[in-house]
Amino acid sequence: MSTAPHRIDVHHHILPPRWIDEERERMAGRALGFDTIAQWTPSMSLDAMDRAGIATTVTSISTVITRPDDPARAHALARDCNEFAARLTVDHPGRFGMFALLPLPHVDLCLKEIEYAADVLKCDGFKMQTSYETQWPGDPAFAPVFDELNRRKATIFFHPTVPGCCSNLLPDLNAPMIEYPFDTTRAIMSLVYGGTVKRCPDINFIFSHGGGTIPMLAHRVANLVNVRKDLAELMPDGAIAEFRKLNFDVVSVTNPPAMAALLALTTAVKLLFGTDVPYVKPESTVDGLAGLGLSAADIRAIEYENALRLMPSLKRPL
Repeated sequence: MSTAPHRIDVHHHILPPRWIDEERERMAGRALGFDTIAQWTPSMSLDAMDRAGIATTVTSISTVITRPDDPARAHALARDCNEFAARLTVDHPGRFGMFALLPLPHVDLCLKEIEYAADVLKCDGFKMQTSYETQWPGDPAFAPVFDELNRRKATIFFHPTVPGCCSNLLPDLNAPMIEYPFDTTRAIMSLVYGGTVKRCPDINFIFSHGGGTIPMLAHRVANLVNVRKDLAELMPDGAIAEFRKLNFDVVSVTNPPAMAALLALTTAVKLLFGTDVPYVKPESTVDGLAGLGLSAADIRAIEYENALRLMPSLKRPL
């Protein structure tokens, strides 16, 4: 594949050495072929980007072990990963942006890392995961973090993980294949029905993989608002209106059934290009998106215009 670089990839993972050291054993049991993936280098990302016509990629860490009893270690890992990502933006100007990793569930340390990552490292947004063992993002304990991100008008990229409840429910299947979309759904539900989305209108929420199963379940779960007075007061325009405030990357949904469901819930202006490199080849998204029969305007919006609107800091020559 050879094309002039213009796309912006918002779902692109880096594997810093410290993250590999701490996460290798867990990831080897979840990611097929992880020993090969663990050989990642920045050059491999750049090669993939050039091959797929990607001008800029916003890097993120896929998942981390939740360490509720070891805040210092959780924060140290986040800081190390963020400084690694920031060096990429300096070493390769215009090619890399960054979503800074936050050390939840440690709220005070998250607030410190938000300040450092935004004001010193100049990150383009922040990365959270869909759950932290027994807590989901809409947990009231996390409210100070979202309130600070709302004050900063930040973009948050949510990447799924396998929560503590569900690591081995179907032993013969790779857990992320099933649990990633369902945990994305749980995260969205916690943020919408917990009131975070309503309370924080200036946050740009981006969810991976087309929002998991939300496109199929949205109208089913929206009925809760009709039978619960507290939810009706929280969401006077209904739950569907809240779901339509969210943004979604198109990784794994560039096929006709999945995209039809997603576009029945939302519009192309809420969709962003992503690849899931190095776990997936970028051609999967590029070729899949091209084969959906979308308009040229919708393709442009998905491939780069929507990302530039959400993150003006990425506005570099394409």
